[in-house]
Amino acid sequence: MLEFWRFNTTSLENLQVIEGEYNFFVVTLSFLISSFAAFALLVVLERAWQSQTSKTLLLWKIFGSIVFGLGVWAMHFTGMMAFILPIPMSYDMGLTILSVITPMVGTFLALGRLSEEKFSFLSILLCSTYLALAIGSMHYTGMEAMKMNAIMSYNLSLFITSIATAFILAMIAIYSIKAFNSNVKHTLIAKIPSSIAMGAAVAGMHYIAMSAANYHIDAHTALKHQSMSDSAIAFSLAIAGIVFVIVATTILCALIEDKLQQAEQKLEENAIREKDILEHMADGLLTMRSSGIVESINSAGALMFGYPKESIIGNNIETLIDTDKVKDLKEASLHEKLKEQLGKTLVTHGIKLDGSYFPVEIHFSKILLTTKNHTIFNCVVRDITERVQLEQQLRQSQKLESIGQLSAGIAHEINTPAQYVSDNTMFLNTAFESCLKILRKTQALLDKEPSEISSSELTEINTLFKENDMEFVIEEIPLAITQSIDGLERVKKIVGAMKSFSHSSPGEMSLVDIAEAINSTITVSRSEWRYIAELTTSYTENLPKIKCLRDEFNQVILNCIVNAAHAIEAKNGQKSGELGTIEINVTQADQNMEILICDNGIGMTSKVKSRIFDPFFTTKDVGKGTGQGLSMAYSVIVEKHNGKIEVESEINVGTQFKISLPIS
Repeated sequence: MLEFWRFNTTSLENLQVIEGEYNFFVVTLSFLISSFAAFALLVVLERAWQSQTSKTLLLWKIFGSIVFGLGVWAMHFTGMMAFILPIPMSYDMGLTILSVITPMVGTFLALGRLSEEKFSFLSILLCSTYLALAIGSMHYTGMEAMKMNAIMSYNLSLFITSIATAFILAMIAIYSIKAFNSNVKHTLIAKIPSSIAMGAAVAGMHYIAMSAANYHIDAHTALKHQSMSDSAIAFSLAIAGIVFVIVATTILCALIEDKLQQAEQKLEENAIREKDILEHMADGLLTMRSSGIVESINSAGALMFGYPKESIIGNNIETLIDTDKVKDLKEASLHEKLKEQLGKTLVTHGIKLDGSYFPVEIHFSKILLTTKNHTIFNCVVRDITERVQLEQQLRQSQKLESIGQLSAGIAHEINTPAQYVSDNTMFLNTAFESCLKILRKTQALLDKEPSEISSSELTEINTLFKENDMEFVIEEIPLAITQSIDGLERVKKIVGAMKSFSHSSPGEMSLVDIAEAINSTITVSRSEWRYIAELTTSYTENLPKIKCLRDEFNQVILNCIVNAAHAIEAKNGQKSGELGTIEINVTQADQNMEILICDNGIGMTSKVKSRIFDPFFTTKDVGKGTGQGLSMAYSVIVEKHNGKIEVESEINVGTQFKISLPIS
């Protein structure tokens, strides 16, 4: 224990004062030790500032206290090794160990304030006091551990100066820490000034305190010259090496912890970002097991189906999606069935809470992370109600546009039979008036007795027969009636074909007689080909009806017929009387309905053939083609009917379109 009589110099008047010497290499080494310990403390302090939890903060405070406390003690012990007295000297083990604890406690208290990043004057004053007392108590406790045949006393002014030096230099160090804290980059170089100031506080206090100490011996005590042994220097270097390793380990741990914290923070940010994206995406997103049980759903999905989130989770997906088109969801081997659907987009109907249906597009994907018991699948659901409505409007517009383009020809087709029906009706009207005159004269004669009929009356009737050419009338009336009936049937057929072609379906598949649909389209488009080509059809007997979108199928056939007529016209040019040929053959091949549309038109090059299904690509003149017809045909046949559309063409020979539609 510190004995206050160490400041009493009166009782030491009869004793001899001895002087010690320093090994300046070891002194320099001790300063480096204290600076490195301070550097490690700053690294720990930075990690304390970045700590996310109170537990992590406490661990860094404890770790920093131990590292800096050991560094301060190592500096003191190395400094004592550098001091050489001309008498033997040893150390008390208990007090030496006690001297290690005091700087750890003071550092822990200082870190408690510094970790809060509040650099008020009061905080800096308290932290400086904690560090000064910690360093001072460690030093003077270590001094008390010295065992030697001498009495030690202190110069009071230097004693106070040593504590004040530790306090002032600690305050300077903390102000430099404050400046370091305001540095956004927090680089390793930025820690050096603070480390030097803190190291100077430790070393400065130590060597001023050593100057405050006086060593008194009896005048008869034998003195001998002492020099620092090689083993002592090696021991000091070993202590320095241990401190350097501790510092390096501290820096390494801090860097690793920083990287881990950054990675954890990045993962957390990514998770928050992904959750925010999923919650605010326009489409519904469900995660489900291979059994079809829904494990999670985002807000858009819950809103889309009209359910609260909680009521959807745990239910089977078939309560949300009409499984007619994805009936595999009802199969026991759903896991394998879903694998087949991965990456595909299916169109079906969603089922709202109130039981109403709405069109949806669903897309399945597999989550790479799987558990022991089940595999997780993603199911993206898109409400396509608005798109379906727009598509229906577009289809109707395309049909009306087609009818508008064909309207002149259709009007001509209707006008021809209507004209001769009108002419025949006028003839029948005139003939009826002539017949009516003769009938009235004849009725008047029938009302008389035969003896009352004169020869002049009979001559008058005979004259009427000749004047009205009744023989011609009798011969032509049946022909006029037959022609009128044929004309009306022709008009009826054209009107029926137009009605069939322009019939607006609700966008749902229905059973369709393909032959009847093609015939109605041929009738509507007759004005496009009648003066250009001869169109023939061939249908296999007993063709089954197939499920398809009738109006869209009609539009595909119309586009093909019109394109064939234009190709023949382009080949024949203005050659009058030379007609091309268009053939339409429908056959059943296994489970498919095959429709061949062939023409002997101008044909296509391989380059043109490779692009005919591209939107807006056309070889026709401006105003005659938009490049949408075959693009729409591909979409209808391939994407909506799961069919195929293939084309073969040769320049100046002709073109063949082959359309395959699944029967079931």
